[in-house]
Parts: sequence; structure tokens; C-alpha cells
Amino acid sequence: MYRKLRFASLLLSISLLVAADPPWITKRIPEWTEKDAFLILSDSPWSKKAAPGLTRLMTAAQRREGGDMAAQGGGHGGIGFENAGNLVGKGSNGATVRPGQGPEDEHLAKLTIRWESAMPVQAAELKTHDTSAPELDGEDYAIAVYDVSLKLASVELKGLEDALKKVASLKIARTEGIKEVRPSRVVAVEMGGGMANVIYFFPRSAHITAEDQRLEFDGQVGRIVFAQYFYPAEMKFLGKLEL
Repeated sequence: MYRKLRFASLLLSISLLVAADPPWITKRIPEWTEKDAFLILSDSPWSKKAAPGLTRLMTAAQRREGGDMAAQGGGHGGIGFENAGNLVGKGSNGATVRPGQGPEDEHLAKLTIRWESAMPVQAAELKTHDTSAPELDGEDYAIAVYDVSLKLASVELKGLEDALKKVASLKIARTEGIKEVRPSRVVAVEMGGGMANVIYFFPRSAHITAEDQRLEFDGQVGRIVFAQYFYPAEMKFLGKLEL
């Protein structure tokens, strides 16, 4: 009988835990535990894990055809950003993948993509003393992609940021159709160990609202392509849209 009661108590505890609302729905920031803050930064409406894709290297001839007249030898110089826009959202075999899923290349770790400008994210970073979090300036929407391997991307940071702007977009799905917004700027920060964090800034003039159906963020760093969905209806802190 004791074992049955203990087992029933355990099931009740688990069911209560599962049924509990997440902290961004029920708790004010001073009430957050460190566990709450880590949850917001790792698995919340503002923070997702996206499986990236890896494009094939271009040959030197293909790169010269794309405008890189300095291309020599084999395909070690990356894909060439002038043609990269057509590759966003593609897997390593060229198949289209759903944002956030990716082709699951076994040598590619999932990327953390955060809606960095959202107040709950910034508060959680302060709570957890996250030293990798970027410093934001201005009033733009900011989306950060963490731990991008520069080696796998086959790129160097020097002169990279303008190229990154050309192959990134934010698609806003609305009742009347899709509104596509390009980043106003991109900042890439080297974090050591051949890794970089990349922050994309989109103008607030896009006027995202809670009525917008879905946000699709697409980007590419060298050979690495990634995409992720966000849903404004879920991106609320204590009932208020936070972006």
C-alpha cells in the first residue's frame, strides 16, 4: 500500500509540474529563479534551437563565374555570397527544409537563435550573468545567432558583415500576405575558438504585432545556412507582446 501511495504521489507531482505555466506567463522578473531564466534563454518563444544546413563548396571556376575573379585552385574559398541568397533554407543536398529543422548534418551542432531585443531575454541574460550576450544599441529588433563555426562556414570575419546583410531576411506572415524585411545592419563578434556570434538588426518600422501569424528568420554565414520560425502570439510576457 505504501508503495502504491508513493507512486501515486509521484505521478501527481509530475502532472502538476507538466501543467505549470512557464515563467513568462505567470511570474514577474524579480520572482524568476535561475532555472526560469535559463529556460527563457534556451527553450522559449524567444529562443530556439535550429538545425543548420551546410552548402557545397563552389569550384574556382564557379566562383569566377560568380564574379570572384581572384579565385584560384580548388573550392576552398566558400560558396560566394553573390549566389548565396538562393541557398538559404536549403539542406546540404539541396532539398528545402522547414525553418528550425535543417538537414541534421551530423557534424553540425544546432544553433541557438534568440530574439535578442526582447525584454524577457535581456532580463534573463542579466539574471544568469550571460557574458556571451551582445550589447545592443538603438531601437531595432535584434536577432542573435550563437556559436557559428567560422571553420565550417569557410569564412573570415573581416569584411563579412555587409555580405551577411544581403542573404538574410525576416518574413512576416500576415492575413494580407508576406512582408519581407531586410536587416539594416549585421554585427559579427568573434568569441574565440573559431566561433562567432552574429547579430541581425531589423527596423522597427516593420511594425510586428501580436496579430501577425508567423515570423520566419533566414540567414547564412558562408556555407552555413539556417532558418527559424517565431510566433508573435506566443511572444508575450505577462500578456504583453515583447520583441
